[in-house]
Amino acid sequence: MVALLLHRLYFGPLAKFPGPKLAAATLWYEYYYDVVKRGRYTWKIIELHKQYATRRKEKYGWAIRGFGPLNYTFATVGHELHRVRRGAVAPFFSKALVQQLEPSVQLMVDKVISRLEPFKGTGAVVNLVDLFACLTSDVICQYAFAAPYGYLDQQEFAPYWHKAVMKASENYHFFNHFPWIDAGLRMLPPSVVRKTAPQLASLLNLGDMIRDKIFKVQADIQEGKTPGGQRSIIHELIKDDVLSSEDKTLTRLEAEAVALVGAGSMTVAHTLSVTAYHIISNKTILQKLRKELGAMATDTQGRVKWNKLEQLPYLVSLTLTYTPMLSVGISTDCEAVSGDYRRIETAVGMSSIMIHNSPDHFPNPETFDPERWLGPDAARLRKYLVAFGKGSRQCLGMK
Repeated sequence: MVALLLHRLYFGPLAKFPGPKLAAATLWYEYYYDVVKRGRYTWKIIELHKQYATRRKEKYGWAIRGFGPLNYTFATVGHELHRVRRGAVAPFFSKALVQQLEPSVQLMVDKVISRLEPFKGTGAVVNLVDLFACLTSDVICQYAFAAPYGYLDQQEFAPYWHKAVMKASENYHFFNHFPWIDAGLRMLPPSVVRKTAPQLASLLNLGDMIRDKIFKVQADIQEGKTPGGQRSIIHELIKDDVLSSEDKTLTRLEAEAVALVGAGSMTVAHTLSVTAYHIISNKTILQKLRKELGAMATDTQGRVKWNKLEQLPYLVSLTLTYTPMLSVGISTDCEAVSGDYRRIETAVGMSSIMIHNSPDHFPNPETFDPERWLGPDAARLRKYLVAFGKGSRQCLGMK
């Protein structure tokens, strides 16, 4: 242990890398901020960045261990395998195919409105975080399986669901340091996990639901049935000729479906919740949005198509103002760290939060200011908008 410590601090290839010696000596430094301080390591990195002015950047492969088995596209380590898996899923997130989902989304939005009507004028408080989590979860389930889960039909907008997913996200930091505990839990019977960790029950229920839906899709394909009127992601993955048989096993399809539901639900729900809060709490923003929407021509049911809405400058500026703080890197073999610090599989990362909160790029970055995207500097600012990542690993859902 002493020899290892001396190597890390004085003789290793990263010994001269600027930063606190405790962080260089042990990963318990990261454990403290992510587990004890509950996910605060990114903010500590921002503080250290200001102190040590580190500017070298690269992806951090170690950071995905907390997600469990790495058999879904997001966490696929190898470049070629990732390219194949992403190629099978990516077409579903093209603008053209997503727009084909508009009728289904409209029906769910109508359901949200009908659920909110009884609260009108009562003074009752509605938890928009739970509401939007139900909406986005049902939308992505509809797209993945051609059938929603039904969260929007549940009482009080299924508050347990959002809490369970956020708890699982928090557990990621712990399991990143102790992946063997995660592996052990996955080996236990679900009944035991439900008793020992009841907060995970809703996630286990989601897993059960996903397996049932995959079984249904497999049975439909064997019987020659197709989802009526809509393409389904899981249907198409099973029928994909490029994917290997290993990539079509129940375990792989279940992992991909869980990733789709997780990524397509809470990130969007959180963005909608924060944006809705600022619209409601800022009268100027609310008035400008109402004025812009009020000038739109609607159909006989008072609706406006998305291809018309996306042309509204102020509405679009609101969607850009709160950028999802997605800051988890993807594993790569990297040797892009320059100078004396270079080492294969040693990565130096910069969170998107650091870029979005940089006053050099975004004046008053913590202010919810839609006007920044409407001014003469908007085009320049867009290149610093990296919430969805860049390159071949950027988020599929950015469109």
